[in-house]
Amino acid sequence: MRLLKPERNVVLVQSADPANYFAMLRSTARINQMFCQRQDVEYICHHGIIRGFHPWQACYNRIFLLSNLIDLGFTGWYIHLDADAWVHNVGFDIHAYVAAQSGCSMIFADSWNRAPWDVNDGIFLANCGHPDTREIVRAWRAGAEAMDESTLRAARNWYDNDTPGDQELLHRVLRADDARLMAHVHHEPIQFMNTPSSDVFRQLLRAQQADPVKRLEHIQHRVAIAMFRQDLPNEDPVAHYCNLARTLGLSLPREADGLAEIMADRASLVAYLRSMLPELEAPPPSPPAAAPAR
Repeated sequence: MRLLKPERNVVLVQSADPANYFAMLRSTARINQMFCQRQDVEYICHHGIIRGFHPWQACYNRIFLLSNLIDLGFTGWYIHLDADAWVHNVGFDIHAYVAAQSGCSMIFADSWNRAPWDVNDGIFLANCGHPDTREIVRAWRAGAEAMDESTLRAARNWYDNDTPGDQELLHRVLRADDARLMAHVHHEPIQFMNTPSSDVFRQLLRAQQADPVKRLEHIQHRVAIAMFRQDLPNEDPVAHYCNLARTLGLSLPREADGLAEIMADRASLVAYLRSMLPELEAPPPSPPAAAPAR
């Protein structure tokens, strides 16, 4: 949540609960941040649950984050990417794109069942200067706030006691006056966004990979490929080295001095690993013994 209106005209927002989707958000945030840096877009990220008690209820965060920006007087474009979504093409000219869509209120991917209101809000863009957007968001927030504390506390899992999620609440708003509210909603083909192979905004949904461990691995792999093909830098070199050293069973230095130089380029890393061959070829050290019980 913000206290002051963003100065940039486009913001990209991600959010996740601190338990189930934290690792996934860390995996997609890197490339999304780089897109924002290259395209002069403000990046906003929220870890936690704004209204609710259980991890799944972080789904409502997008409603309150978007409403918060509108309340601050923000009239630019809001881009929402779920924790399992990422910008595949960091060179995409987002400012030219939204300028061409200035008459639209919101942008979603094409609906799979072709009902215009049946949108997926895992990725969407909202024109906060459009009156329809502000009306939709007011009603969306009202729907979320209509669930009282006891209802949220009792709903430990998705759809417990018929508790609606963020997307169902949005569908209710859009369907209530769909002929009018959908008039300025734009749908992009899924080749543009919302699939694992879209050109600009990609997403790997639960429906496409139900196993959370495999889903995280697939997302990490796809993001890594996108970063490699666009020659984007790796994560912080010190952390990168420490992860590599732990994987190889190397002892970690007491200080960070020199680790960035080791990871500076391929030749430096290869030379260092050659110098560590005796340690690499030795049996891995035994884990420390557990402390005796008192």
